[in-house]
Amino acid sequence: MNPLAPELKRLMRWAKQAPPNSQDTIPPYFAARVVAHMSHQQPSLTALWQKAVWGSAWAAAAVILIGAALLTAQKLRPSSPYDFGVAYRVVSMELIP
Repeated sequence: MNPLAPELKRLMRWAKQAPPNSQDTIPPYFAARVVAHMSHQQPSLTALWQKAVWGSAWAAAAVILIGAALLTAQKLRPSSPYDFGVAYRVVSMELIP
């Protein structure tokens, strides 16, 4: 078994002799100060590029989903009984050489 370093033993003795801390709570408005400090910092170029890439990825995904929804709606829409496009194609390819 390894013996503890003398510096560590001394620190452990001092910790045992320390008076109990009565302020175990976070100081008031601590979170507001942290947020205020973070908002004043300039974002790095890497963070800006990462934000731009993620934003364009979400925009592309939205465009793809909207296109897929429109295509599905168009496919599910009942066709008109007056639409003879398919019949014209069959006649032009099969019957008329």
